[in-house]
Amino acid sequence: MPPGINWTPEEENALWTEWKKQAEGVKARWFAHKYAKTIGRSENSVNGKLNELIQKEGKEKKSKFTDNGYSAEYVVSSEKRVSTVEEVIALCKIDTSIWRVDKFEVGVSEGYRKDRSVQWEVTDGKVTHGSVDDSGKLLVVPLHTVRVWLSRKTEEIRNNLVVDDLVIKAKKYSPKIAKIKYKKEKEGHLFELGLPDLQLGRLVAAEDAGHDLNPEMQIKKADAVVDRLISYASHFNVTRVLFPVGNDFFDTNSAEMSTAHGTPQQDDVRWKRTYKLGCDFIVRTTEKLMQLAPVDVLVIPGNHDEDKIFHLGEYLDAWHHNNKNVVVDNRPMKRKYYMFESNLIGLTHGYYEKNNKLDSLMAYEVPDLWARSQFREWHLGDKHHKVDMVLKTNELENGVVVRILRSLATPSVWEFDKGLVGSLKAAEAFIWQKGIVAQFTAQG
Repeated sequence: MPPGINWTPEEENALWTEWKKQAEGVKARWFAHKYAKTIGRSENSVNGKLNELIQKEGKEKKSKFTDNGYSAEYVVSSEKRVSTVEEVIALCKIDTSIWRVDKFEVGVSEGYRKDRSVQWEVTDGKVTHGSVDDSGKLLVVPLHTVRVWLSRKTEEIRNNLVVDDLVIKAKKYSPKIAKIKYKKEKEGHLFELGLPDLQLGRLVAAEDAGHDLNPEMQIKKADAVVDRLISYASHFNVTRVLFPVGNDFFDTNSAEMSTAHGTPQQDDVRWKRTYKLGCDFIVRTTEKLMQLAPVDVLVIPGNHDEDKIFHLGEYLDAWHHNNKNVVVDNRPMKRKYYMFESNLIGLTHGYYEKNNKLDSLMAYEVPDLWARSQFREWHLGDKHHKVDMVLKTNELENGVVVRILRSLATPSVWEFDKGLVGSLKAAEAFIWQKGIVAQFTAQG
């Protein structure tokens, strides 16, 4: 019979009580030998049960999670000391999409572990020799007990469910659009429509910033600008359309009226209505563009609406599920590349990377496209004003042009207070063939 079997709860409690009285550094085997004589059991039986209880205590003290519905409490023990919320989240493996950390506290107690070390010799990925140095002692170590109080992100979860429901409905009711027979052109052009940093959802009163602004006004202005830019492009033989979507299209990331990084914004609290306005506008714009040529939609995450724009991308992909004229790239990666003939276009928001590193990033991340390209540019948003620069790769090659595009966003109250009001509010578009052959600006 294996050691440690057929112990009553009373016997286990008595064994554990006596073990806890022992001085630091006492060997478990020595204690088992001594204790076995007092209760008439074998040394192996006592030693087996003692090790079982020690392991059980370690597991019970390791973690305990209590879910109370809208709130929860997490208690975890660790030899590693934690002092920040980020460290607590990592230690407890808290799912931050469901839970919010309200507070935490750290206490110190004593724990036990075996005084043992293991050494392995590995050759060609295989263990060829090993040794275990076990003193038989149990060491007393400081054990940090972390108690965490959590609250469930009920509103955010509800919001995500609403968005998921929209995507399901979009796929179910996705209109079946026939493939358009476009006119074949010998020398085609690419039409790129840029609408970075619309920041849909802003709410501004004239008494605060000298002008009124709401989501409906933003969409009305954007519709007019898109129509104007498409009319300019119609004079060229457009054979493909590039439509980057995102780049802080929405002003906030959640119903809490804050960005993805937690910065509060003054927005229309009817976030569902704003989200629907945004979805309808992007679908409407895409359907306008596909009258020119097949459309490639690249969703570019920003720093304001990283989660919300991903949901919009899923919605857009579902809506065009039965439309062969539109392709949607909703991969969550921050940087994306697009190739048209000998033109290589890099797209990113401009918040995360340093501009002077973009040329080397392009060459490193898409070396095959880099080798096939002659004209190379990056198109960014984020800054709300126009900037063009050239990054020289070396004196024998063309440089990489970095363009920071204009924004249609009307200044928020915060921007007004800071005096950030002088830049032209407009959207830009480009016609590509051998490099950019035409560039348009439409003021909002």
